[in-house]
Amino acid sequence: MLEYFAMNYKVSTALKKNVWAYIVGPSFKIIEAVFDLLIPLFMKAVIDLSFTSDPNAIDPISKALGNFISLFGTWVPGNPSLSHALVGGFIILLMGIVGLATTMVCQYIAAVAATRTGTDLRDALYRKILSLDKKTVEKIGQGKCLTILNSDSYQVQQGVLFFIRLGIRAPFIILGSLVFSFVLDWHIGLVFLGIVPIILFIVFNVMRKASRQYLVIQSKLDHLSTQASDNLDGARVVRAFSTMDFEKGKFANSTADYQKEAIHVSKINALINPLTFAIVSLATILVVLIGGFDMSNGVSFLGATLQPSTIITLVSYLSQIFQTLVLLTNLVTIFTKSIVSWKRCDELFSLSPSVQERKDAKVLTIAKGEKLFDFQNVSLSYEEGANKALSDIDFSLGKGQTLGIIGGTGSGKTTLVRLFERLIDATEGEILYKGEDIRNYSLEALHREIALVPQKSVLFKGTIRSNMQMANPSATDSDIALALKCACASEFVDKYDDGYDHEVEEGGKNFSGGQRQRLCIARSLIRNPEVLILDDATSALDLLTDRTVRENIRSTLPDCTKILISQRVSTIKDSDLILVLEGGKIVAKGDHETLLRTCDVYLETYQSQMQKGE
Repeated sequence: MLEYFAMNYKVSTALKKNVWAYIVGPSFKIIEAVFDLLIPLFMKAVIDLSFTSDPNAIDPISKALGNFISLFGTWVPGNPSLSHALVGGFIILLMGIVGLATTMVCQYIAAVAATRTGTDLRDALYRKILSLDKKTVEKIGQGKCLTILNSDSYQVQQGVLFFIRLGIRAPFIILGSLVFSFVLDWHIGLVFLGIVPIILFIVFNVMRKASRQYLVIQSKLDHLSTQASDNLDGARVVRAFSTMDFEKGKFANSTADYQKEAIHVSKINALINPLTFAIVSLATILVVLIGGFDMSNGVSFLGATLQPSTIITLVSYLSQIFQTLVLLTNLVTIFTKSIVSWKRCDELFSLSPSVQERKDAKVLTIAKGEKLFDFQNVSLSYEEGANKALSDIDFSLGKGQTLGIIGGTGSGKTTLVRLFERLIDATEGEILYKGEDIRNYSLEALHREIALVPQKSVLFKGTIRSNMQMANPSATDSDIALALKCACASEFVDKYDDGYDHEVEEGGKNFSGGQRQRLCIARSLIRNPEVLILDDATSALDLLTDRTVRENIRSTLPDCTKILISQRVSTIKDSDLILVLEGGKIVAKGDHETLLRTCDVYLETYQSQMQKGE
């Protein structure tokens, strides 16, 4: 499933799921728009039939609508003018009610379709981010991933909402108003026709400038998200170095920069409404001038006589054009944001993970004692042409053995862990897993067979039970109890009144560092893995608890291959093979006694820790 989202998904995929809404919703909106266009004509017919004494002065449109009104009968005998007004008013009211009903149906369809599209899009983006390897995510930035997942997906959702509600109605109203204006009087129709391209020219230029600026704004929002995430994750570091004021100032500068760009775009968009209003106001003046000021009997202009009702109707259509153009300018702003966000989402969807599973991926089984991992002159660079994070890594590890890895900060321990789980591929050399190139091995099977407890203990909001069942959904209470006991976590979990249903807050903040580490170790053990990697996973435990946990793991999982990464010699000294890393290279390898005799770095580390009581 993740491979599908990694390769084939696009924003258009989410949009296609609701094609019916793009047809049915606007269809209901068109019905309401037709009534909006007909209401001014019925008003004109009512005025002409009620107040024009000469039947020959009534134009054909009012006569035709008058015949339609007559079909409803005479409601006030002896007073045809009042009857026409009552029947016409009833028809107008009925069209308004039906228009309201169709609008409500359209609004509901639009809300459902937009929400579904947004949900599908966010789900697909989330799956896509999960499918990417760590190297790719770090390259594009976690802040940008979060902004696309939350902000950009919402902008696309808003675009769908307003397209269904108003995307078809707005141009239909403008076109319909222009057509009826020409039918009533072609001179004024030309005036109306002249203002539309002018306004569209203004809107187009504003849209072109704004779309470029929205890309800049979203990029700055990515930067703000990254800064906020860094400060939240490193809050303790910031406080420890008393750099709160510096971080506040840096964030304030970034916020001010974002504010400056956002205000600039808002100023550009703010030009649309006043310019549109000015043009429509001039058109209104022209209508009045062309129509003349003699509203009692009409006026002759270029051979045509405009009745007062015609002037009122034309002004009504002009008002509809104006209101719709103003609405259209706002739609342009929304659609511009949506298109920019659409492109950013598709940009994320187009990324391919650097680590991919091959079609002919294998799953193998080996016996205890056979080679499990075999690193052959492996080197790794995170960027092409950059310094090597690991160089000439060469060792082998049998199934059921224990590997210890020790080294200072930046020596490459965590990078080596990423190679074990194939979170990243080596740039040079070859890694064999169960005798097969690890790149030919099934990624899903590899991750299922290997359990990793990282340096940073990660617990998810929920309960102790839900966190345990992340590793093994079918785990029973007895399985959980055994894993917790093995990890020395039962000593505090058993004290909770609600037991395994005890709440785990976000990030496990309601547990101490040592408790979080023991829960994470228990979660990995409940999986009964073939390979267990503890990446400095007992650093917060005291020496006695650390030793007890290791002894429990050794006795509970005798056939499991254990990889222990630590800066404590006491944690790894019982390993079958120990690697000493320095500067991304193996400077020595062997068992504890061998390294004490042959490796000065290991001996110095051991002696310094022994002096400190370890």
